[in-house]
Amino acid sequence: MELSNQFVLGGSICLPPKLTRSPAGVSHLRFVLEHRSLQHEAGLQRRSYVRIQVVMSGEDAPQWANELNVGMQVQVSGFLNRIEDKNGVAKLVIHAQQLVKI
Repeated sequence: MELSNQFVLGGSICLPPKLTRSPAGVSHLRFVLEHRSLQHEAGLQRRSYVRIQVVMSGEDAPQWANELNVGMQVQVSGFLNRIEDKNGVAKLVIHAQQLVKI
């Protein structure tokens, strides 16, 4: 049985998108998405605030790199993955499989 890993988050781009290419020639677009909302939990309203890195890989990445700007509202659909920075600190990122301007 395969476990589900699906994630959708809307918000605004808060840092400039950066396009890189792996040694294998795969394009990777990275940006930080900021989400703010009110959520209902246990009958109360709760403020939700998240900043998370988004990674989009593949053929669509260069096109999106030319279209995305700081402040733009987008919705990202994909899956969560764990990465480690150069200091070995783990964090979650969204690997975008679909990106929509909103």
